[in-house]
Amino acid sequence: MAATIVLANRKGGSGKTTTTINLADGLARQGKRVLVVDADSQAQSTISCGIMPYQLAVSIYELLHIRMADPEADSEIATTIIRGKQRFDLIPSKPDLSALEIELADISNCQSLLRDLLLEVENIYDYILIDLPPSLGLITVNGLVAANWLLIPIEPTFLSMDGLAQMTNILYKVNAELNPELRLMGIVPIKCDMRTNLARNVVEEIRQNFGDDRLLPAVRNDIKIAEAPSFGKTIFEYAANCRGASDYMQLAQSIIARSGD
Repeated sequence: MAATIVLANRKGGSGKTTTTINLADGLARQGKRVLVVDADSQAQSTISCGIMPYQLAVSIYELLHIRMADPEADSEIATTIIRGKQRFDLIPSKPDLSALEIELADISNCQSLLRDLLLEVENIYDYILIDLPPSLGLITVNGLVAANWLLIPIEPTFLSMDGLAQMTNILYKVNAELNPELRLMGIVPIKCDMRTNLARNVVEEIRQNFGDDRLLPAVRNDIKIAEAPSFGKTIFEYAANCRGASDYMQLAQSIIARSGD
């Protein structure tokens, strides 16, 4: 059964998509079977894999609609998964997903649509990574309900600490009301320059508030990481010998250790 990890932060621009794609490739290079679920209407994980959303006939949007209309119907998930573009598989997204919040507003008990959908493939993969939007809406709740683990990427700024605090409060509420199995896997400092007092102070604050066991290996600032998505590549494909690739591989190895795999 797959370990399902949701990557979330209430603050936008926190490195969720970058971490999702590069962590997925790092896990795959460790011999793991990995599925990425792009659950953000901005479709940045999809675009980062070199896939244009306007070219898609079916995406996560259609799959969730099918699941909502008839829970017993064939969801078409097998034909929607994109294979072969990367070392990992992908359920893509497109901007239509933003309409789902409105379309399902009056539907009761729809927080588990994504979880029920992923039940069809959880035995095929070792890891399922879900890239969520920063907003707290139906899609985000579905991701948190579907996951075993929460991974929070965070830039080392004090404004990001507010997003981290909000995300941990959301974790407690989801734990209590919707998904008692959800656990905090860890916090990943992104775009870190540990030569600065700001980065060191933020990382130390995370350590003091959450403990060493919840502070995951930091990803250093590296322009190659920012360049890679424009080529539809992960950091391992674009610049395998750079420090960003080294940091994401260390993160992947840490995730494997923490998930008990």
